[in-house]
Amino acid sequence: MIDGDPWAGSAMAPKSEDNAPAFLTEKALFHALTKSAFEFLNKAIDEFETSSKFSTIHFATAIELFLKAKLMREHWSLILEKPDQADRAAFFRGNAKTVSPAIAVERLHKIAQISIPKEFKDTFETISKHRNKMVHFAHAGEHEPANLTGQTKIAEEQCAGWLAIKTLLTQWSGFKKYRTDIVRISAKMEGHRTFLERVFESKAEELGIHRAAGLNIGKCPSCGFDAVKLGKQHGALVEADCAVCRYVGTEVHVKCSNDACGADIVFNSYGGHPVYCETCDEQLDKDDLRYQLDTGPGYHKDTMIDYIHINCASCISYHSVVEHEKVYVCLECFDTSDKYGVCGYCGDGQLGGVDEFSSFTGCEFCDGASARYADD
Repeated sequence: MIDGDPWAGSAMAPKSEDNAPAFLTEKALFHALTKSAFEFLNKAIDEFETSSKFSTIHFATAIELFLKAKLMREHWSLILEKPDQADRAAFFRGNAKTVSPAIAVERLHKIAQISIPKEFKDTFETISKHRNKMVHFAHAGEHEPANLTGQTKIAEEQCAGWLAIKTLLTQWSGFKKYRTDIVRISAKMEGHRTFLERVFESKAEELGIHRAAGLNIGKCPSCGFDAVKLGKQHGALVEADCAVCRYVGTEVHVKCSNDACGADIVFNSYGGHPVYCETCDEQLDKDDLRYQLDTGPGYHKDTMIDYIHINCASCISYHSVVEHEKVYVCLECFDTSDKYGVCGYCGDGQLGGVDEFSSFTGCEFCDGASARYADD
């Protein structure tokens, strides 16, 4: 990922013969893409109850534009379908074919080294497929606004989609100036909560059974209902699954590193860890998290014999995975798995496993032996 502002001190767009800008600057186009994405989001939410079709199409378009805006932030040519044939003048005048959302995610990963958690990628893909269905096929619920099944599905998708986008925008550089837009969309998404109240009410018995089993219920960071079924605590980790929407994540429990405080600090995998303890303001950094969560032969232990560094394929983080009570957890995105695999080519571990033929195909962090046979 490119740090800092890639446009600091950049030249203005070329001038035409009448001394007017011939096309938008990179910074102006980035702003235009981002603002357009928010406009599509607004439209999608406004149309939710009256047109399932257009709400879904506009929501998917907004996600696509946000991804392209981030690519634009890294370098304008990354948006093009064929960067090797980039024509700057044609691109800035709008005469160029751009990438699909799936390719945008792939380029953010492989070229800009920007991590997008697997849950987010799966959510984007679900919304994209639903959008394609709306565009190319008749949708059973389109002309039945009261169809609870159809609207429930769309509400769930959009809650999950907005949670993913909002999380990324608050983490990505270049989007801080759009905080007002983020707050406004979050407020408008409350309308989905009004609709999902019927779903929440229908889950009362299921949530009651969960509580009766001695397990806890938490507040969902996606739909906002007290409907997250928390599993049994495994060390510092608790699996979380919302009964109303599509939220699935991990809740993490750690202690404040200030011995005089020792307060419990609880956070979820979507929001990430807080930077300080709310009780005493003591900082909580990644070294603190690693020390508390790494119960295996980690770097702070006395032995380094046969220690394998493990990477996270979900968020493309290098050596970020530690063993916690026989479960493996990434310290960046807090994805978990009960196993990892070792790449047959680079020798690093990968959360969840690697391809059977990794010696040739490699893993998410190397190209394997196949790179030797790639065309120059």
